[in-house]
Amino acid sequence: MEDKQRQGHINRQKGKRKQAMVRRTLEAIYGVQVNWTQHKSEEENWIHLPVGIEVKAGKQVGPIHTRYKNARAQHEKSVPNDTRPFLFVACPDGDSDAYVIVRLSEFESLLKETL
Repeated sequence: MEDKQRQGHINRQKGKRKQAMVRRTLEAIYGVQVNWTQHKSEEENWIHLPVGIEVKAGKQVGPIHTRYKNARAQHEKSVPNDTRPFLFVACPDGDSDAYVIVRLSEFESLLKETL
């Protein structure tokens, strides 16, 4: 049981680090500064940002990461030397909408180029 508790603690800490990185990056992109007193790691409290966010980390995002990498590799092979930000768009069966995935490191340039 102790090993599972330890692993849970490690996973929770990793998730909090990823949340903090995302929050800091988005605050910088949107030019927002907040004086936090508590709960800054909870995405539900990030109401100062113009988007709703849920940060996931670890093994649960592995399949998404794999699909993104494969799609990006296919694009780079088909369109070499393309310097535009890359979007991975997933269109699931039975849904009339789609998901857009962009690397956080390319998100700011995507916003600047489209506005």
